[in-house]
Amino acid sequence: MNFQVIKQLYKKEMLDVLRDKKTVIMMLIVPILIYPLMFVGGMVMMSKVTTQMDTQTYEIAVDFMDTNPELVRMFLQPDDDTLHFKLRDLNVMNADISMILRGEKINAIVYENEDGTGYNIAYLSSVTNSSYAEQKVRQVLEAYSDSLTNQSLLEAGLDPDAILHPIQVEADDRATTEESTGSLLGVIVPFMLVVSLLMGTMYPAIDTTAGERERGTLETILTLPVTNQELIFSKFLTVGTIGIASALLNVLSMGGIGIYVYKLAAQTMALQQGIRISRFVPAILVCALCVLAFAVLISALSMCFCVFAKTYKEANNYITPLMLLVMFASFVGFMPNVSLTRNMALVPVANICLLIRDLLAFKFSFSTITIVLFSNIAYGVIAVLLLGKLYNSEAILFGDGTGNVQIFERRSNMRKGGVPSVGDACLALPIVLVLMIYVGGFASTKGMLTGLLATQGIVAGVPVLMTLYTKKDWKKTFRIRLCRPGFLVGGIFLILGAIALGMIVTSITSVLFPNSADAMTTSMDEIYRMGYGASILIVALLPAVCEELLFRGFLYSSFEARMTQGKAIVLVSVIFGLYHMNVVQSTTTAVIGLAICYLSAQSESLFPGILMHFLNNALSVTLTFYSDAVSKYLKGNSGTPGALLKLIYILLFGIVLCIIGTKIVKNTQKKCASIEPAENL
Repeated sequence: MNFQVIKQLYKKEMLDVLRDKKTVIMMLIVPILIYPLMFVGGMVMMSKVTTQMDTQTYEIAVDFMDTNPELVRMFLQPDDDTLHFKLRDLNVMNADISMILRGEKINAIVYENEDGTGYNIAYLSSVTNSSYAEQKVRQVLEAYSDSLTNQSLLEAGLDPDAILHPIQVEADDRATTEESTGSLLGVIVPFMLVVSLLMGTMYPAIDTTAGERERGTLETILTLPVTNQELIFSKFLTVGTIGIASALLNVLSMGGIGIYVYKLAAQTMALQQGIRISRFVPAILVCALCVLAFAVLISALSMCFCVFAKTYKEANNYITPLMLLVMFASFVGFMPNVSLTRNMALVPVANICLLIRDLLAFKFSFSTITIVLFSNIAYGVIAVLLLGKLYNSEAILFGDGTGNVQIFERRSNMRKGGVPSVGDACLALPIVLVLMIYVGGFASTKGMLTGLLATQGIVAGVPVLMTLYTKKDWKKTFRIRLCRPGFLVGGIFLILGAIALGMIVTSITSVLFPNSADAMTTSMDEIYRMGYGASILIVALLPAVCEELLFRGFLYSSFEARMTQGKAIVLVSVIFGLYHMNVVQSTTTAVIGLAICYLSAQSESLFPGILMHFLNNALSVTLTFYSDAVSKYLKGNSGTPGALLKLIYILLFGIVLCIIGTKIVKNTQKKCASIEPAENL
């Protein structure tokens, strides 16, 4: 690459982006104004509301005006200066309390309960003044209760303090001011950083891709004596620069408001110990590295999504799923029960949020920092390489329609036939994920069986509905085609071989990620308690049908139309593995998914994949119910030469079965190829 050319292209892209008012507003104006408006404006409004509520006189109706003069005196002459009441006499027996309160002339009603042991406070929680009045009245009644208690103890010759407070309890917070402040910042800052980076990269990503296509300048640039790599790198640098600048402005604005709030709190609360900013310097430096690594990833991903769009408006629709996924993942920082483990360190977006939270709270380890940084760099490199592939595709650059998100188009303009676009496939995945989390999670509260049925219904229902809506050929999309018995026989050998290889992968990943393995076992145990028959239906048959419709049907058909068969098989298998959201299970499932997807591709039918999927899951259920031999065989005497030899035998056995299965599949394919021309004649 010629860096002088990249420099010139970078200057041109930056000028084009900065000419766009939306980008300037989102990058400069919003970060500068939003936090003062949020924090200072919010504090001013809350202060005014609190002052108003403390100085307001509340209308209180009571039924003890003549019977309890002491309590009346405490209402009219309270010790607390913030309590202001105006009492009205009320005959509760002859009054409609609800109607009186809804008239909003009376804020609360205090009346004696039926047994005469206390008082009830009638109020409306839906009305602010009434809700505040209830709190004020409760203060008076509690003070009245304390005075009666003290009086009784004094009359009995006892010391009220010694009786009511026999021990003194004082909090002894050993956390430093920096640790307390950092733990608070660690909840807010990661989310704001991620969102600001996303918003900062979104508009320049749209402008440098769909914007140029809409303006008609992309074709002109492609005629220049520059390579696609130089063009891509300059655009990527532009989007990344804007994103990082936006994040830094957000941090500076947030930091300025934070310092202002801290100084204000220090004056009002007379804090004895100040904050040593120097203690946060290492955390800030590592956070900066995290921001840079995440900026690489989010910039490339934003451009990958936007490159499919023909117009600015269309690009906004395409990037919406990415925004939803990123914002959803960033909420993990607000969850106190989620910690940064080695497994979570590999999850994009979530790992950045959790790491920044731990760094600001002075809780971190160098191993997790390394995993987070290198994993994000790796994801960023993959995203950049994918972006390069997309820009090398003339079909995408000049819009043949196969990569577009067709579901956003008018249904009347959709053509019948064909398979879903890559854009529709990429949109289906976040839709399935979000529905599984929310709808599936809600259904799980009604029972595990209901949750599993709902989850699998979502997995199959989303691609089926999208196919029907976009008028695609459902037979081609889901590969509904009978196949020769040879493919089924070959599939049996392939799945047995893949299972053997999966055992090796499971043994390795279980050692590296023991927590992930335990979590998987626990979750499966809950399902297996339903019995063998129910487990076969839920764990084996149902996923075999539903998941194959999504992955080897909908996704593979769309990917195969845009890339080579090998790339499509690998991509679908990786997505299939990640879908299970468990490091141990994901790696094993990806290996098995490769075998299933290979057979589905060679047979051009979904049914062999369904059979393989079913056999894999059914074998797992059967062994769990009726035999521990395999588990003992693999786990017993781990680390010994004998255990290593067992793993080698299993590895060789798996390879042999895969070779036999592949040969059967290829021979069957040759027979099909020789017969089909004759049939066409």
